[in-house]
Amino acid sequence: MSEPKLISPLLDNFVMGDPISDCKGVRCCPAMENDSNDKYIVKIISTPASQMQVDALLLSGAYENKESVLSYFETLANSVEEEAEILQKLSQLEGFIPFKAWQTVPMENEEIGFEAYLLSPYRKTLDKHLRSTSMTHLGALNLGLDLCASLAICRHSGYLYVDLKPNNIYITDDQEYRIGDLGFLKLDSLKYTSLPDRYRSQYTAPEIADAFSALNTTIDVYAVGLVLYQAYNDGNLPFSGDVAPDEEFPAPAYADYEMSEIILKACSPDPAMRWQNPIDMGQALVSYMQRNGANDTPIAPVAPVKIAEEAETSEVVEDVAEKVEMSAENAEEATEDIPVEAPAKIPSEKDETAEQIDVESDDEDWVYSEDADGNLSFLSEVSEDESELDEEAAEIDYDEVTDEVSDMLTQADDLISHPTPDPVVQPEAIDVPIPPPIVEEEEETEESEEDAENDAVEESSEEKAEETQVSKPKKTWIRNTIIVILLLALATVGMFFYKEYYLQPIDSILLEDGENGELTVLVSSKIDEDMLTVLCSDTYGNQLSSPVVDGKAIFTGLVPNSAYTVKVVTNGFHRLTGDTSAAYTTPVQTNIVQFRAVTGSEDGSVILSFAIDGPDSKQWKISYVADDGETKDVVFSGHMLTLKDLTIGNDYTFTLTPLEQIHMTGTNEITHTVCKIIKADRVQITGCVNNTLTTAWSVADDVTVKGWIVRCYNNSDFDKTIVTEETNASFEITDATKEYTVEVTAEGMSVSQRAYAAANSATVTDFKADTSDPNKMVLSWKPVGDVSSEGWLMLYTIDGGSPKEITCNTVNTVTISPVVPGSRYAFTLQTTEGKTVLGGALDYTVPKAADFEGYAVSAKYMQFMMCKRPSYSGWNRYDLSDSDYRTEFSVKEKASYLVRMLKEYNTSSDTIQHLFVIRDESGTIVSIETSSDIWIDMWYRNYCELDIPSLPETPGKYTISVYFNGCFVNENNFTIVND
Repeated sequence: MSEPKLISPLLDNFVMGDPISDCKGVRCCPAMENDSNDKYIVKIISTPASQMQVDALLLSGAYENKESVLSYFETLANSVEEEAEILQKLSQLEGFIPFKAWQTVPMENEEIGFEAYLLSPYRKTLDKHLRSTSMTHLGALNLGLDLCASLAICRHSGYLYVDLKPNNIYITDDQEYRIGDLGFLKLDSLKYTSLPDRYRSQYTAPEIADAFSALNTTIDVYAVGLVLYQAYNDGNLPFSGDVAPDEEFPAPAYADYEMSEIILKACSPDPAMRWQNPIDMGQALVSYMQRNGANDTPIAPVAPVKIAEEAETSEVVEDVAEKVEMSAENAEEATEDIPVEAPAKIPSEKDETAEQIDVESDDEDWVYSEDADGNLSFLSEVSEDESELDEEAAEIDYDEVTDEVSDMLTQADDLISHPTPDPVVQPEAIDVPIPPPIVEEEEETEESEEDAENDAVEESSEEKAEETQVSKPKKTWIRNTIIVILLLALATVGMFFYKEYYLQPIDSILLEDGENGELTVLVSSKIDEDMLTVLCSDTYGNQLSSPVVDGKAIFTGLVPNSAYTVKVVTNGFHRLTGDTSAAYTTPVQTNIVQFRAVTGSEDGSVILSFAIDGPDSKQWKISYVADDGETKDVVFSGHMLTLKDLTIGNDYTFTLTPLEQIHMTGTNEITHTVCKIIKADRVQITGCVNNTLTTAWSVADDVTVKGWIVRCYNNSDFDKTIVTEETNASFEITDATKEYTVEVTAEGMSVSQRAYAAANSATVTDFKADTSDPNKMVLSWKPVGDVSSEGWLMLYTIDGGSPKEITCNTVNTVTISPVVPGSRYAFTLQTTEGKTVLGGALDYTVPKAADFEGYAVSAKYMQFMMCKRPSYSGWNRYDLSDSDYRTEFSVKEKASYLVRMLKEYNTSSDTIQHLFVIRDESGTIVSIETSSDIWIDMWYRNYCELDIPSLPETPGKYTISVYFNGCFVNENNFTIVND
């Protein structure tokens, strides 16, 4: 790997230090601009990361020479610049911070490859902010909203950001949070992509723990959840180690229950249970702010100031101790006065004598120094996690941002601009002193006179009291009795009103599950239903209400797998008693998005498969009615089941149910007619001309097919499927030099047939056979393009027998002789260099032979008698005994025909071609042999001795057919036995 260098023009007028991180071919170096003393980070991405990769590519034979390897790595290096451009384009939509500039240069010192230099201003990361500053409630909500908005904008532009972590999140001067590093994957290519190891971190979702895991669109939401978890957990993650575990996390230490649910939903180990996109999570954070507000108080309690174990002077120790003893109200102000060593400033390149100079920094100390060798060195905490880049960036529409993002941010801005008012403080009571009363002499005189008069009145009253003392007890008793009676009456009336009118009893409430999240509340009571209302509240405070009608209150649209509180309330001046509330949890909901049935791999079988959206059941059950009327149940795991031994032609109805408590939606029942297997025959790729690949196949005449599903694909970038009723199809391909596979499946069937086209295949047209001469077959074709330098290899079979081959090096024709009448020939044309020939497949059935007729006779006048051949030549019918005429022969015995002409015939010197075709008991051709003779020389006194060239050497039953000049004359069955 090349040493970092001040490349031009990117790093002109810069000074750069040694790498402060080096991981997987990515290095980060601190740098400073001489004129402005501004600080920068230079990220260097080496392609390849090690020269061992070059050696591996050459030794494996993947590339022929170093020049081709260099071209390959140049493509990868260019993709680094392409992804930097994606980041720059996204920065125009906010939420992202771009690199300032970048440049790619070749490696030096005879190393093969390239290095991409990316320059960015030094910025404060969220990771350092969490380690140095207490996060506030308002700051955490702004963090979550900014990240959700940024990721939503990224998705809207066609990308998924897969490397979200505190080291890649930067804090701007406006206290906004922005993403400022690489890590983009195209959304439309996720199903073909695995997560590169360079993008894995503690914030990676657990379901994509290795390179073989399939990606999903919730991994960015999972990372947001972990970042917020860390903010509400005093800067700590809920696990140790480098890989997130596949488990539920406990609630963050300093988050309330609503915020905990938002965060834990994002961090769910099950992708289906997470927020499915950043917009949903952002809206949940906005709703949280609407209900609870937010302020700038720290989330976690402020930790006490720690006293340093060692101090340089006693004055520093005393100063720190004094500040620790201060009250909590002044602790923050006191800590600001603790002395800190001044940072060093980085000198320009001309200042060679300076050993260490401070640099002013808003965030942390940077130190520039010279080591013993005079090398520059910068010290700073910078993230080591860097990313390589992916595919070509697409154009982004900067004028268009989703309404959901705008609405979410607008709501959040309105809430932040109207903070929760401070609580009202009651004023202290004012103490007004009361002056003492003023006493005068005149008032004392008047008081003495009044006392004399009062004494006289009292004497008179005592006299009257004595007179009425006898009647007073009687009146008091009557009055008290009346009061008691009135009180008892009022109490009785009040108790009656309290029990019979104010208190209203609810006998019971029952909860019943319905479909699609429906809940029915059954209320049993004698109260007038017009007075009753049922409330259904979730854990977030959202509330639904429903009147009671015929003893029922119905709620629809409830969220699956959520907790609710159901409560009956009344209007008017009443109080309900009895069972008025109940807890309810909606069932887990799973939707059956597809339920299919196709014919299996053998007659009478069916393959049932289904796909679901939601939680899965460990086991499922298929129910159906068998031929005997009995209902059968089959329990299985997974999403596919094969049933066998069903009756062909019968209709079966299959019902799917889970064996766990899962609320099902969608179609769980399907009807299928069991039938025989239907498959395409002789699928072949017939040609590839002008980037159009054509394919054809055949099917038996008595087979009816609804349609054919034809798929054409390769291992790189092509995969298309069409449905047709014809027995041929065409595909517009992208590259005719690549290999392709065509797969043909009848609709409703599971058995497919395939044809293959190798890379750089040749193409021919007009491949045909001519059998106008019954003794031979002439095959011809026309090559497309220049293939004259190559020879041709013809492979063929007869009636499915053993393959045969013929080589043709010059002309585009092949002659096959003899030809078996009525037989099916299957030809496959190849080049002698092994290339596949598109359009070089041909099935041809030779016409059946006509009966022999000529020379004034026909086959029906010839009598063929099979016999054992004498051991000497020149034999005739007189050399045969009766025992020689037979159809059973031992291995290695020879046989002949004695043919008797039953009618007078004409003489001729024509040559007669004899064809002997022997087939085994299954109809497979065992041998094809010929002989010839002059017609007049064949016969002597109406007899002909005709030798059979050879017999099979394997015991069994056989059939021999004899043809004269391609015309049928005779057929016999015979047997070969052991000696």
